[in-house]
Amino acid sequence: MTTTEPADSFCRLPLPAFQPDIAVPVSGGFLGGFAQPAAVIDGAGRIAAANAQFSAAAGFADGDRITPPVAEALLRHATNNRQDHRTVSIEGEQGVRVFELLVMPLADGVQRLLIAIDRTLEVNIRNALVESRARFKDLVAISADCAWETAADGTFSAITPKGLVGYSPDRLIGSRPADLLDPSLPPPAILPFTTPAPLEGVELWLCHVDGQSLCFKVTAVPLYDQSGAWRGARGVCQDITEFRRQQSALALQQNRERLFTRITSLFRGQADPDDMLRVAASTCVHGFGASGCQIFVTTASLAKGINHATYYPAIAFGNAGERAEGDSIVATLTDRPHQITQVIDLDRWSVLAAPAIYGDRMVGAVLLWRSLDRPDWSESDQQLLNGVVGQVAVTIEQRSNYNVLLNVSRTDALTGLLNRRAYYEEVQRRFQRLQRDGKTAAMVYVDLDNFKAVNDVHGHDRGDEALRHLADILRTNTRGTDLVARLGGDEFAVWLDGADEDVAIKRAKVFLAAAKPLTTYSGGVDKPLQMSLGVAVYDPKTRETINDFVSRADAAMYAVKRGGKGNYAVAAAADAAK
Repeated sequence: MTTTEPADSFCRLPLPAFQPDIAVPVSGGFLGGFAQPAAVIDGAGRIAAANAQFSAAAGFADGDRITPPVAEALLRHATNNRQDHRTVSIEGEQGVRVFELLVMPLADGVQRLLIAIDRTLEVNIRNALVESRARFKDLVAISADCAWETAADGTFSAITPKGLVGYSPDRLIGSRPADLLDPSLPPPAILPFTTPAPLEGVELWLCHVDGQSLCFKVTAVPLYDQSGAWRGARGVCQDITEFRRQQSALALQQNRERLFTRITSLFRGQADPDDMLRVAASTCVHGFGASGCQIFVTTASLAKGINHATYYPAIAFGNAGERAEGDSIVATLTDRPHQITQVIDLDRWSVLAAPAIYGDRMVGAVLLWRSLDRPDWSESDQQLLNGVVGQVAVTIEQRSNYNVLLNVSRTDALTGLLNRRAYYEEVQRRFQRLQRDGKTAAMVYVDLDNFKAVNDVHGHDRGDEALRHLADILRTNTRGTDLVARLGGDEFAVWLDGADEDVAIKRAKVFLAAAKPLTTYSGGVDKPLQMSLGVAVYDPKTRETINDFVSRADAAMYAVKRGGKGNYAVAAAADAAK
């Protein structure tokens, strides 16, 4: 018989005779004294006696026989015929549990006493400990490029196999961490490798074996013995050099974007192109930390030769005496117009200069200067100016077409009316004037009824024609001092300068009468194309805001929509509206 035979075979074989090791009365009462599952098994593998814990629910019994896992342990015991113990996994109603089975021969030489000691908790704790150690090791490997420990003399006493800054553990053990510091930078106030207190996230610049400087984030804790004496330190290092480089690049980009945003936002507040460039010069002085800035404008074509350049009066910000040298600096730029930036040191000034290139032409140049006792222009400054000068070049080019561009930016392409942005900018200016002068004005919100049906039935070209027709109606029935705008889609607005409620109502009626021909565009008899008008009148005696004023006109228009369309409504006065 071998131990590889099935457990059922063992249960049906007579057990060999042996000298008894223990004499135990076979009785349930005796077994009941055990807190763990216990049973007496006869030579045929049947349960001769058992306590309550040795049950089918616990996975030990199957009728009057023991279950296969238990039988297998007894089978292994039968081969050596002496007291034995085995660890087995047994599945019961509470799931799989781990037991240590103690098997002892009884005095009759045939029966065995079997006691099962539950080791599940111990096994789980041990497995959890092993797993947590493995997990901790993995986390250290993932979160840190190097884990280290120093001894009481301040030298490395242990380090992970990867080493540090290109040096192997063999080279580092016994060496002083301070020798790895970048000598070109000031030393840290507290060196993490010999810290007397816990440190977290300290940045440290170390020299790689190839000479390059690397930045590490270091977390460390000190080690003290029972007497309180410092015995070293332990910690981890994470290489964040690439992260720092990315941060520097991001900071440069953010600085560039802030400067662009600043210049662009200030551009919008200027009506004159020269004022735009003047603002750009002022902003560049502050943005670059310069003493002054000068912007030159030229119409020279690179294709025709730079010597044909014509210089316009300079746009400058800074001391006039400092600007006097600008002409000679621009002359050096014109010799190399494609060079992005260059630093020119004069007797008193260090100048950062860049040509403004638009298309194939050098349309101007930007000069920034500092006194020689100020910090040198950095590569970051040059890159930033390279970005800014492109914006300036566009602005210089726009000078010649400013009025055209301004008109395009403020006009609705389809109708030729003011667009939403231009309308509200102008309304805001006029609203502020009304508050100063104490005069009245009215706003009429205009919305086409059933316009969607026009597009659906006749197509968008016919719909565009209807919108142009409405624009003509509003334009021809207003004065030159009034404002007419297409806000978007089929929504229009009219500002009636100096109008009171009577004037506004009369004008609304004129609009409705003049709009009757719009029905020829209708998408159906039941969906006539007509207008709904909302009228609001501003009373300077109130403290109404422009937003509330616009909202009243808008609400009055929607009231007409809900009431049947094709009519006008006057919004309640501001005090009543509140």
